[in-house]
Amino acid sequence: MARAILLHKKDNVATALTPVAAGEDVEVTLEDVRYRVRVRQDIPFAHKFALAPIAAGDFVFKYGLPIGKATQPIGVGEHVHSHNLVTNK
Repeated sequence: MARAILLHKKDNVATALTPVAAGEDVEVTLEDVRYRVRVRQDIPFAHKFALAPIAAGDFVFKYGLPIGKATQPIGVGEHVHSHNLVTNK
C-alpha cells in the first residue's frame, strides 16, 4: 500500500495516506516523477511533507497550484502545515 501520494508533477509536497513516523523512508511516484524521502517528523494522515527544500517566502504547490507560502525554510521530509505555511487568501 502506498504511504503517500503525489498529486501533480509540479507539487513540492506529498500527502500522507497513512500516518508516517519520523525516520521512515517514503517513495512517491507520478508517471515519470519519483521521489524517495526520509520523513523527518511524524506526519499525520492527510498532512503534507516536503519533497524538496522550500525557502521562506516560496510557494508550496499541491494539485499543481500554489496553496500558500512557506513562513520559514522547510527541509526535505519535514511536515508542512499551519506552523510553517500561510495559505493563499
